Amino acid sequence: MSGLPEAPALPPVRELVAAGDWRRAAITARLAGEAAPVQEALGALDGVQDAVRARRYPSARRALGEYRRALDDAPGEPLLAALRAQVPPDEVLAALNALEGSQKETDPAALQQRLSGALAQPLTRAEALNMQGILHAVRGEADDARRVLDEARLADPGHYRALTNLGNLDMEAGRFAQAEATYREVLRINPDYDGGHHNLGVALRRQGKVAEGVRSIRRGQRLAMKRSKDDTDAEMKERFAASPALRHLRWGLLAGLGLIAYLALRGG
Repeated sequence: MSGLPEAPALPPVRELVAAGDWRRAAITARLAGEAAPVQEALGALDGVQDAVRARRYPSARRALGEYRRALDDAPGEPLLAALRAQVPPDEVLAALNALEGSQKETDPAALQQRLSGALAQPLTRAEALNMQGILHAVRGEADDARRVLDEARLADPGHYRALTNLGNLDMEAGRFAQAEATYREVLRINPDYDGGHHNLGVALRRQGKVAEGVRSIRRGQRLAMKRSKDDTDAEMKERFAASPALRHLRWGLLAGLGLIAYLALRGG
């Protein structure tokens, strides 16, 4: 006997799927040697969830397309059939579009109605609640905002933007040390979240920790610039994918650039 402790048993993939724990389900499916379409479908759902948390809807729709293709690759696979029933691609797409189309809604009742489908879907429920919480906060309804944002965190403990908004409520109330602790938890969940670094910097400065606060704000600014570029790239990819004319234009531009490079080399 080697004396080494035995590795803990892997949780069944189906249990993780039922719980909506997409990241662990994807990792466990890979370690357990599940069929490739199962691994691809679960990885895609993890990607959808990440993109929704970040409010990156083009990326979420692209990951949803990968999920749909994985489902279609093995229609007879029992786990994929269960996945399709739990996470119907068409309903998730409608929920994503509702989230994106409701960002400027200012009436709570109208927002509730527009987000009804998103609230019913596990992948989008937390973000729908987060949007409602933000609207309550903007309207000065701090207690309602906290209640709904707490619901969002229960629906998805990894939803770092909902947690950030809870920290923002503490900031508005002058509880700067409590807000700092919340923002540090946000950055533990997502170290590259630009808003977390910026808000932490503000909370630090409010407590007189000016140098540390400035460093955090500057890091947030650098990450925000990178995020803006990534978002623009994702939006352009979605537009090219959706428009044959743009795809043809892209290839035409590439061909033109190639011809220019060839002529330049020839002339040299």
